[in-house]
Amino acid sequence: MMGLSGSYTTLSKGYHCIGINPANLAAYKYKSFNILDFSLSLSNNFFSINNYNLMNGAHLDDETDADYYSKEDLFYDIEGTGIRILYSSNIPMPLLNFSLRNFGVSSRLTTNFDMGIPDGMVQLFTSGNDTDLIMNIEESTIITQEMGFSYAHKFTGFSAGATLKYLLGLFYMGIEPVSSTAIQTSSEGFKGNPKYILQQSIGGGGIGLDIGITSDETENGFRYGISVINLLGTIKWTADHFMRSSLENSIRSGTGDYYLRPNEFMLIDFVIDIEDATQLGTESEEAPIYYAMYKVIPLENIDNINLSSADQELLITLENGTYLLPSGGEYIKKILLGGGDEERRFIVDRYQYVDSESAPFTTRHPVYFRLGLSKQWEDDLLIGVDLATGFSNRFGSSSDWKLSFGSEIYKFKNKILRMGYSFGGISQRSISFGYGTSFGAFNIDLGIALNGGFTLANAKGIDIAFGLNWGIEK
Repeated sequence: MMGLSGSYTTLSKGYHCIGINPANLAAYKYKSFNILDFSLSLSNNFFSINNYNLMNGAHLDDETDADYYSKEDLFYDIEGTGIRILYSSNIPMPLLNFSLRNFGVSSRLTTNFDMGIPDGMVQLFTSGNDTDLIMNIEESTIITQEMGFSYAHKFTGFSAGATLKYLLGLFYMGIEPVSSTAIQTSSEGFKGNPKYILQQSIGGGGIGLDIGITSDETENGFRYGISVINLLGTIKWTADHFMRSSLENSIRSGTGDYYLRPNEFMLIDFVIDIEDATQLGTESEEAPIYYAMYKVIPLENIDNINLSSADQELLITLENGTYLLPSGGEYIKKILLGGGDEERRFIVDRYQYVDSESAPFTTRHPVYFRLGLSKQWEDDLLIGVDLATGFSNRFGSSSDWKLSFGSEIYKFKNKILRMGYSFGGISQRSISFGYGTSFGAFNIDLGIALNGGFTLANAKGIDIAFGLNWGIEK
């Protein structure tokens, strides 16, 4: 798949089609099981060899300078998302992925990591405080295990298939804003109050569904396919999940003051209120820059809860009408500029009001829609074209459409050469290469892709993949 830049909707077969298009279990007569597979991806949305060379020693203000680099070009490259670093891995569990007849079984471990520097921070470093700074901090890490059972059936002219999956949530941590993240700037000072919540969970479960259709190969060698991946794919992180209950004591002792119960979050309230630059050099009772951290629970109604005046000051009302209520533990106020720090403990633990069973913390598994076609010329050449999109911009998914082209060349005995291009999607553009060879029924495949550019100098990331499997035509 990597060697073809993702053009795999109609070309995948055996257990490799699970998660791509399960209909191919019936479209191709192929038995297979994996011995060792993995794919890794590391990329960003700005840094490349060329961009580094352009910025190294460049002048950002003087347009007449020979080494001038436009700030507008910098902000155009990061496209309003800040500077992001993305990592993902996909590791099918050895010997637990196989296909036989029209059936398939799959089990794979996936990791997605997305962190970065917000727009406002980049702007402050490069342009100063000439406009409002948007501190859109959004970070996430999620590790899941997918276990699926697939079945496909051949009809007249086409095949249809489905995969029913159990999604095991192993770990999640994320930060996202819950209020405006703008910091207003002027020649005199700064003013803003962005708020963020830190979410973390261990142990969750959910059900996912993949469906697909693949046509029979026409007399001219064409094949068409369509699939939707991860329908219904929501992971619920609950207190009674077997992973959470078995690890509860270890989680509590290991995280200490940062221990969070299911559906309990850490709120980070950042305040900056500098009306005059003279505040930067003086001590005052009112701290002009500080952040506060305390645990909160989401509630839809607080009418029957008695709140002290101190608690009411810390109550957050969200845009959807729900509330974030202090739940207990420590309130910690860290003064970055001004007087001394402050700490106090909430007297009442309000976690009793959380109904994590009826309204658990959930994460949505990325949903993908794929259209594909392929054309085969005798036993020499095969070309695939895919058009795919996700429905979110989280966990390695992108809502942008991606068009990919890939080719396989069979001219050499027991060897396959692959090459592909793609446009759009999370990487915007990529070029890939692959190589496959076989020793009897054992197959070895290698793939590498450059993300963000078609040359090593322009690339902003790299993907690598390796596969060792056993497979034979049925």
